[in-house]
Amino acid sequence: MVAKYRSHAEAAERAAFLQVHGIATHVSDMTSMRPSLAHQGQFRAGLWVVLEAQYEDALGLLEDPDHDVSNPLSVDQLQHMETQGMVDARQALLKWLLLVAAGLGAVALLVVSLGGG
Repeated sequence: MVAKYRSHAEAAERAAFLQVHGIATHVSDMTSMRPSLAHQGQFRAGLWVVLEAQYEDALGLLEDPDHDVSNPLSVDQLQHMETQGMVDARQALLKWLLLVAAGLGAVALLVVSLGGG
């Protein structure tokens, strides 16, 4: 995590700034779970650097907009990372759903076989 922000808009703006300079980023949203009514609904966002090797450059850019990035990614590389990430997430979700379905099927089969005796 590079920084925390009180608003998603501010975190997204800083992420876009870093991406223009070839830094792969992710913004995570967090809703406060505090029990106090004064703090409910308070919104915070975290700005993350995807590649550990770009962490120092991200900090440098946020401190100084003229910082030279040592290993910037091209627009094509950034788009490929985003697309591949979505594909990987979809495949992992499908794999887990199939495992859960197979497990539930096995339990149902066991219940039916034990109940029929």
